Amino acid sequence: MELTYIVFVGMSFIACLVSAVFGFGTALIVIAVGSHILPIKEVIALATVLFIASTLTKSIIYGKHIDWKLTSIMSLVSLPFAYLGASYLNEVPAELLKRLIGIMVLSYLLLTTFNWMPKFKIGLPGIVLGSASYGFISGLLGSGNIIKAILFREMNISKQAFVGAMAATSVLANVVKLSAYEQANLINIALLWPMVSLAIVAVIAVLVGRYFLHKVSTEGFAVGIQVVLAVSAIGLLR
Repeated sequence: MELTYIVFVGMSFIACLVSAVFGFGTALIVIAVGSHILPIKEVIALATVLFIASTLTKSIIYGKHIDWKLTSIMSLVSLPFAYLGASYLNEVPAELLKRLIGIMVLSYLLLTTFNWMPKFKIGLPGIVLGSASYGFISGLLGSGNIIKAILFREMNISKQAFVGAMAATSVLANVVKLSAYEQANLINIALLWPMVSLAIVAVIAVLVGRYFLHKVSTEGFAVGIQVVLAVSAIGLLR
């Protein structure tokens, strides 16, 4: 394996560890840092392999905490939009979309920090809209978890349920994205060793992260989500 891929895999382990503790954040590190190691479109495609292994492992570990009815709705709604976003990876100016999402997230954090955010119950329409947005952005940018993180944060669920739901609602979308990337020739046999290595480090990171998640308090977990959201938004704006 070339040195660049070894560095990429090592960095991906750290990213997965952050996600294993706080439910998301992998994409920020992998895509933002990885784009300085490998071509951005190759990074997005390889990251999807990492996401599949990570989300499958977390879905199994935290399965008893997950609302599977909600997960099923979000997964099915996001599927066609994930494929659509992945299909437009070579067409849409992703940099502009990244910045718009970054501004949206920072605005959300500002409103919640100063308690300016209106309180409302997220019903089925909100879940459907959030799922569609997540799917499209996930396919186009490699990950849309920042959208789901805001959605689940407003639901005030437990930390195990948060991490589990973030993972379980991503599995099918990531598989669909990988299929689209393969058809676009962004994934091929030459990347087999990096893909296998990424799958292995993803599983290890989730198992290690489970230990730290149990140690983090509910308050610390909430602060951690805020921090990861803020850093993610800043990373999108760069």
